[in-house]
Amino acid sequence: MTSLPSHSDVPPWLYKLFTGHQYPYVRRQAKFDRKDRQEDGERFEPTQDDIREKFWEIFPRCSTKMLQEVKVGMIVAFKELGGYEAGTYQEFIDHPEEFLSREYGKKKIKVNFYDGDNFVCTINFKVAGWTSHDDD
Repeated sequence: MTSLPSHSDVPPWLYKLFTGHQYPYVRRQAKFDRKDRQEDGERFEPTQDDIREKFWEIFPRCSTKMLQEVKVGMIVAFKELGGYEAGTYQEFIDHPEEFLSREYGKKKIKVNFYDGDNFVCTINFKVAGWTSHDDD
């Protein structure tokens, strides 16, 4: 059985990743939920409370996909390493570098978060002293 994460289970880096301006999924969902509108019909921007509430609606249902960055000539490609269903990756959240190093070794890893089929955000890690694609 999986348990839903609590507020204390989410480190600041993860909350910022989901709610910052770089990846607008959570912010946009919060904006679309607002019922009030400006005089011109546009929706108001969400408040920090709106965003926080939407984060706690979306994050617990997010899955992850772990991808290895692989350089092929002048192109960067990604090879899927694995994935985790919602509620099954708390160890990664708590200790990302240690978890990725133990599970996947010395690699450059991209971690994507998804709300169902919708891309939410991504973060990159240089794991276990990774310095170049020649290390792979």
